[in-house]
Amino acid sequence: MNHAARSAEEEIIALSLDKFRWKTSGRIDLVEALFDDDLHFVHITGHVSSKREWIEELRSGRFVYNRIEPRGASVAVEGDRATLRGKAVFTVTMEGHRGQYRLAFTEVYVRKPAGWRLVELLTSTY
Repeated sequence: MNHAARSAEEEIIALSLDKFRWKTSGRIDLVEALFDDDLHFVHITGHVSSKREWIEELRSGRFVYNRIEPRGASVAVEGDRATLRGKAVFTVTMEGHRGQYRLAFTEVYVRKPAGWRLVELLTSTY
């Protein structure tokens, strides 16, 4: 199926999976392009990061995504806003310490002139 023929739901699922692949392959430039400038990322601890803060963490190597194993997702689209809810197992290295986390996440995307942008990301353990 070509990109133009995809439904909005399929586009969002593909973007989310692409984002995981970019994170684990070190393509921080592509992650940064997907993140809206006003992104809010609510971590499992409740800490909130801006786009600038989170991209800096990734570029510095203080936080590394080693592996992400998706466990399913669903998408609801209303106009130019899409909400993806999913689960995945994340293997990450934080400041030199490797760990594995089972996370539920909500990703909110808004369609802008340049395409879909991730504006909000919330994570919790499950």
